[in-house]
Amino acid sequence: MIAAESVPAASLSDDLAPLRDALVDAHHGRITVDAGDLPVPASDADAYAVQQSVADALRWFASSPPSAWKVGAASRDAEPNAAPLPPQRVVATPATFAAGAFNRILIEGEIAFRLRSPLDGVDESSVTGAIDEWLVTIEVVDPRYADLDRASATQKLADQGVHGALVVGSGRTFHANADWRALVARVLRNGDVVRETRGGHPLGNLLFLLPWLAQHAASRGMPLRAGDVVTAGTWTGVFEAFPGETIDVEFDGIGRASATFA
Repeated sequence: MIAAESVPAASLSDDLAPLRDALVDAHHGRITVDAGDLPVPASDADAYAVQQSVADALRWFASSPPSAWKVGAASRDAEPNAAPLPPQRVVATPATFAAGAFNRILIEGEIAFRLRSPLDGVDESSVTGAIDEWLVTIEVVDPRYADLDRASATQKLADQGVHGALVVGSGRTFHANADWRALVARVLRNGDVVRETRGGHPLGNLLFLLPWLAQHAASRGMPLRAGDVVTAGTWTGVFEAFPGETIDVEFDGIGRASATFA
């Protein structure tokens, strides 16, 4: 298990202001920008400073703190990364999105946790005791970068982890002794199965991400609270959907989420 450390946001430096401004413009105008023309955050802390500055400019959390987060890591030994999710982009299943809501519609089928109590401990018993349910979610990845393949990891992190929307589906009571390797995930496009995986997440048991996130969120003044949802990366890979399609994600024995794109 990685150490439960956090990377708080730094103050936004003048040289990163053009990245912040471009991302704000992209959100306002539903346009894309070229990553190759923009500054690259030198560290995760710099990327979090851009995240926070964009959120402040768009007033995402002006009236209430975030109620949902995304968290992930490249490996079990790598430093995780995270983004608080704008509340207007967290919706319940079945969700319908208007035409033109996204630049691209990239789909990830994920498992999320809903907390029953604030999460501030770093040992396994504190984590499992704080989880109420695990839930099926669909993350819509919607990059603001036209040249996504050229964007650096820290540029993607600065763009809220290229988050577009989170569809929160049904779930069940969480059990700490679950066999993560046996989880079967299925993606359907207009009712037809297009992908099925068993134990499809490369990191397996994802509970190790939660102590890190608890410290990270608290360091940014947004501690995890009862009722918060934390989604933790794709079990189905990423694939592109298109207007006119309905996408369903289901995990056997857990639940289902559905999204329709006009």
